[in-house]
Amino acid sequence: MAITIPEELQAFVSRSVASGRFRSEDEAVQKGLKLLRDREDKLEALRADFQVGIDQVDSGQKVPFDVAAIEQRGQELLAGR
Repeated sequence: MAITIPEELQAFVSRSVASGRFRSEDEAVQKGLKLLRDREDKLEALRADFQVGIDQVDSGQKVPFDVAAIEQRGQELLAGR
């Protein structure tokens, strides 16, 4: 497969290879595509989770909303970074 990369991205890829971050332009592009795929997978999972919540609300199910628990979980996630 042959691809064309815009000049500004080509310069970025070239600098990344020259700095030793990647062994080749192919490796740099592959890493970028993997990151994109992972991001899309996470977005799809998030959309599915939202849909579960929407379906619960639509069917009349109620789930307790605990702001303190949500904040605590957020702090835990941030601390884990």
